[in-house]
Amino acid sequence: MDHILQTVRRSSTTSATEPALGCHDPDHDTQYTPRSPQEQSASHSVSAPLEVSLEYYDLPAADKGQDAWIFCISACAFEVFIWGWNNTYGIFQEYYSTHPPFDQASIGSLSTIGTASLGIQYIGLLFFVLVFQRYPEYAKPAMWVTWALSVGVLVLSSFSNKVWQMITLQGVLFGISAGILYSPVMIWLPEWFVEKRGLAAGLIFGGSGAGGFIFPLVMGALLDKVGFRWTLRIWSIVFGICCAAAILGLKPRVPIRKPTLDIPRPPLFPKDLYFLKSPVLLGVVGITLIQALAFFPVSVFISTYTSSITTATFPSRMVLALFNAASAVFFIIFGRLCDLYPFPYVIMASGLGCAIAVFVLWGFASSLPWIFVFSAVFGGLGGAFPGIWPAAATEVGGTRDHITSIVFGCFAVVQGVTSIIGPIIAALFHDAAKNHEKTKYGSYGYRKVEIFIGSMGVATFVGGVVLLFYSTAKRKVKN
Repeated sequence: MDHILQTVRRSSTTSATEPALGCHDPDHDTQYTPRSPQEQSASHSVSAPLEVSLEYYDLPAADKGQDAWIFCISACAFEVFIWGWNNTYGIFQEYYSTHPPFDQASIGSLSTIGTASLGIQYIGLLFFVLVFQRYPEYAKPAMWVTWALSVGVLVLSSFSNKVWQMITLQGVLFGISAGILYSPVMIWLPEWFVEKRGLAAGLIFGGSGAGGFIFPLVMGALLDKVGFRWTLRIWSIVFGICCAAAILGLKPRVPIRKPTLDIPRPPLFPKDLYFLKSPVLLGVVGITLIQALAFFPVSVFISTYTSSITTATFPSRMVLALFNAASAVFFIIFGRLCDLYPFPYVIMASGLGCAIAVFVLWGFASSLPWIFVFSAVFGGLGGAFPGIWPAAATEVGGTRDHITSIVFGCFAVVQGVTSIIGPIIAALFHDAAKNHEKTKYGSYGYRKVEIFIGSMGVATFVGGVVLLFYSTAKRKVKN
């Protein structure tokens, strides 16, 4: 049975030689664990009596039991309908660019709609996590408020006639509301899963790939049949019903306590920033940046490249769906592997696999079968890369769940920034003059793009090797 020690109060000042409760000792890289009342009383003089108030709670089991898996399923539903929806924007962009009232707008302005939503959700995740860690009692009410806002924004988007209106509504406002709606998942996940955290995270994050597989096909059919206005209205109803059901299943494992004089609110940002100097944190941040520079350009260009091979619309949608579906499978695989083996091995596999896929499969892809195979391999190995984040965050934060959530948020910020700049950088390497030129290698002006993306895959592999050597050396020193 799990119990939580809720309050420890002293009637006099703590001994100067004893760390404050929960403080971190950077020299030993451990968190101070309070001693038993008997041990504490023995170490204090009679003039400094100790008063202890204990409140115990029976907590649901971590890693198992009905409540834990209800949380996992509900969080997966959020992934499907929030992040899976993000993976579908390429279908909308293709429609907007060829149908009024947005067909006269530039591709750059239309792409801003999707990148704004995605970037805000990634970048804002760290800030939202920090806020809800300080004000945990507002997390669940905020979810209901932003759920309503997300539905309302989707409905209002259906009445838009200007690109700036779509950027504001479907892009910025939906990005903010969906980001707030999702952020409590990152705070509560470390509470519910410890030993099986990688597997649970893989199942949850795989929802984005599942949604990214289903929605391009469904949304494409709806757009062709009823247009973007009714597609957004229908989607708002489905989104609202399914996300409302998911909210009911999402809750913290540890009961939320309002702050008191004895237990004040935690600071917005930890006073001890030792974890920001962690070589593991800095290494994974750098590797995430490099890997995202490879992944996001492919996610943007894959449909366009396919349309250069064939003018039919279905293959382009199917390639994107396959790209996302593969990531759903590999999220689960990566998550489980991170539970069993050091996560740098997964980084190495992802980087090397993506590099080979780009240099060989995409480089020679001049027909649909080749591009389908590339889409599945790269989408799986590259799209599931964030599956290593929980393991990396746990290695940095240890048993301090609030630090683990912050570290995860740091990774998301890097991913968000790169989701915006990655496609822009890669686009600079595209030779538009060769858009219709089919060659033996690097067709349709994408040769330099492929070299750039493949090089980022190699760099990701090298980063994993360096991180593995560091982790191995650190373990040897400790032993």
